[in-house]
Amino acid sequence: MTRRAAIYARVSTAHQEQEQTIASQIGALERAATALGLIVAEHHRYVDDGFSGSRLDRPALDALRDAVAEGLLDMVLIYCPDRLARNYVHQQVLIEELAKRSVEVHFVERPISERAEDRLLLQMQGVIAEYERAKIIERTRRGTRHKVRSGQLLPFSKPPYGYAIVRSAQSPAVLVVDEVEAGHVRAMFRWIIDEGLGVFQIAKRLNELGVRPRQRDFWVTSSVYRIVTNTAYAGTAIFGKRESVEPKRPRRPGAYRVALKSSVQLRPASQWIEVPVPAIIDEKTRQAALSQMAKNKTLAKRNNSHEYLLRTLVVCGDCNRRMTARCHHDGKGKGYRYFCYLCDHRDPVVTGISTRCKSRRVHSKNLDEVVWNAIVEWVQSPDMLLRELDAWRSHHASASPSSKELSRLQRLERQLQLQVERLVDAYQRGAITLAELKARRERLEADRHATALRMEDVAASELDSQRLQRLGEDLEAFASGIRDGLSELDFAGRQRLVRLLIERVVVTGDQIAIEHAIPLAGRFSSPRQPLH
Repeated sequence: MTRRAAIYARVSTAHQEQEQTIASQIGALERAATALGLIVAEHHRYVDDGFSGSRLDRPALDALRDAVAEGLLDMVLIYCPDRLARNYVHQQVLIEELAKRSVEVHFVERPISERAEDRLLLQMQGVIAEYERAKIIERTRRGTRHKVRSGQLLPFSKPPYGYAIVRSAQSPAVLVVDEVEAGHVRAMFRWIIDEGLGVFQIAKRLNELGVRPRQRDFWVTSSVYRIVTNTAYAGTAIFGKRESVEPKRPRRPGAYRVALKSSVQLRPASQWIEVPVPAIIDEKTRQAALSQMAKNKTLAKRNNSHEYLLRTLVVCGDCNRRMTARCHHDGKGKGYRYFCYLCDHRDPVVTGISTRCKSRRVHSKNLDEVVWNAIVEWVQSPDMLLRELDAWRSHHASASPSSKELSRLQRLERQLQLQVERLVDAYQRGAITLAELKARRERLEADRHATALRMEDVAASELDSQRLQRLGEDLEAFASGIRDGLSELDFAGRQRLVRLLIERVVVTGDQIAIEHAIPLAGRFSSPRQPLH
């Protein structure tokens, strides 16, 4: 009987893709399959281009695991263990998952048999790879900061608009002023101070004058804002000001992100490194521009006192951006005005996208009424959410329980602790040297650290599961507690309730999807009322 085989290959960066390491991996895997007498179907070639091995949520890996779960495979060929995962615990999770489905894992570069010695070697390789990766990241970070402080390295790899980098083989790179671009930068600051222009008007004027930015076809508001708020133009560049983090409110909730930490946040100012650079404007000019921008913000038309129940919660279903609450006048002096939610991301100067969003504005009164009625309906009779909760419980019961994984990790942690104690005993008896103790203990401690992190993830998942298991009673108690007082709530109270229960309201054409903040998959849904 012919064995059903698949191949899996991965590279972490675009640079590796350009060097065709994926092609070399696939070539080696195909030769190994031929040597083993296997035929790999085209739809069983799983390749992750540019995905980190420190994560398990990779598209091709997920597809491979789905195929294994459906019983479609007997063997998986992988070039080496670190192509499967960089994290030792992740390696063990994946290998055990495949083994439970009777799928053999064959590593081409270092084949691993069922012998205890080979399994131990695989574990050691995983721990060493994870330890080396952590050491490389930390060494690179510290080395980069040291070079920036000592002037051996510039605080940015790509110079800001208005600057250029002159590189030489004999000396470190030097930052110089690009006088043509610097003239445009000075003009931006003058327009802010002398004419009170905002970033939108500046971007429009630059485009009308035919001034081209470096990487786009036209200027956008975000590019102008970055320039006028950058301290480098006044002679002080800042290195390490921001760090990558996971987004708290993703633009597309639930969508796969290539970079897990796709958002940024400011580091504490004590961690910043200030580097002197050639100045294009003086600090007085910069402060004057910032002061004028603050004044513009205060006087902006969007800062009004009108009541919008769903302010900041309405999302355009066409471009997936948040819609703005706005008051519109008839423009004919008759005093007619109406309040609405509209998508401001129509002008390419704002979005940086040449195609305009075609979504229509919606009256705030109509939309607020639809959403509030949905909330009242749920509070009066929360049966729909309770049904969703039951469906979630059924799905969770069919999934693999995290308690088994937590028990396995706890056993592994105890084993690692026992190995550390045995190492200390061996050193005290003189069986190993101090250098051997340090080296082997570092590896074990790295393994323990990885196991502890995995245990935290599993424990957090288990806590979420337990919380959701109790959610039915919580929902009923919450609904009964506020049911009688709904009609007496003022606007502030209704808005607080909306923000508590609603994650966002997506308007797409004539449809409204109300996504509640309770972490279930359901939706309230209602057709959009026509505009008047």
